[in-house]
Amino acid sequence: METITKGKFARLSLLQDPAYGVPSDVTFQIIRVTNEGTAEIREVLGDVTGHKVVFAAASSVFRDEFFGGLKETTDVIPVKETTYEAFEKMMFFIYSKDIDWSGVTVPEMYDVVNLAERYIMPELMDEMTKQMENVPLTNNDDLLNIAHTATQFNHLFPDVSSALLLSCAKFLQKTIPPSARLQFAIDQSGTGKEVTVLQLLSLAKDLPAVECSNCGNVECMDGQGVVGIDKFTVGMKLRVNKSCGMCDVNGGRHATVKSVDKDNNTVDARGGPYYIVYQNIPAFCYCCS
Repeated sequence: METITKGKFARLSLLQDPAYGVPSDVTFQIIRVTNEGTAEIREVLGDVTGHKVVFAAASSVFRDEFFGGLKETTDVIPVKETTYEAFEKMMFFIYSKDIDWSGVTVPEMYDVVNLAERYIMPELMDEMTKQMENVPLTNNDDLLNIAHTATQFNHLFPDVSSALLLSCAKFLQKTIPPSARLQFAIDQSGTGKEVTVLQLLSLAKDLPAVECSNCGNVECMDGQGVVGIDKFTVGMKLRVNKSCGMCDVNGGRHATVKSVDKDNNTVDARGGPYYIVYQNIPAFCYCCS
């Protein structure tokens, strides 16, 4: 999964190095504005320096701001309604610096999406769509929280949010079998995420069917007995069947298939050959989760 945006013009990033000898000619002062009663409190979050011509080449908004008929006459530009981190990442993109997105939350990524729209930067918007498609999902809590965030921003940034929701739907499709999805939806009742769940289920239903990467079935057979030597493949993850009398000691323990002997109906899954059936009971279950 790609979490690094690689700069395409490495030498452009040299302009950000003072040692290169090209001084900056503009400073963006990132400001947070809060109100306390009738007073307006302005907090400077940080400064981002750059070159007007470089920013103008990246965005028609910056071009008009620096070189248009009503151009700015100051070299310090206040910027509100964003974060220092988001503006810095936009600057990295403009200067073709590598950007590491690992550890950046989805709401923080939407801060960058907001800047891409504000400054009319379609290339940055395309990059954010790509990064949203690659947001890592590890469990159902991640799935719901991230999908719910996408639905909240959907009216503002429909293309980016649709890409993120589709990624969430694909994760749901792979991890929650159709037979368990109704209960999954019921479990979210009263959480405030009911609409998000219904949207995910609708998207997942329309996706092309995919096979489980472990058991090879469209309807994942996690926990079910493996029946037939032809079902075993090298690298398959298994669990020793607790219901098999031969496996009382090892019941429930995990195993990975190292080799398959079809002539003798045995598999090497725990350091030695094991018969796949004992007293008509499968010795192993699929372990897909």
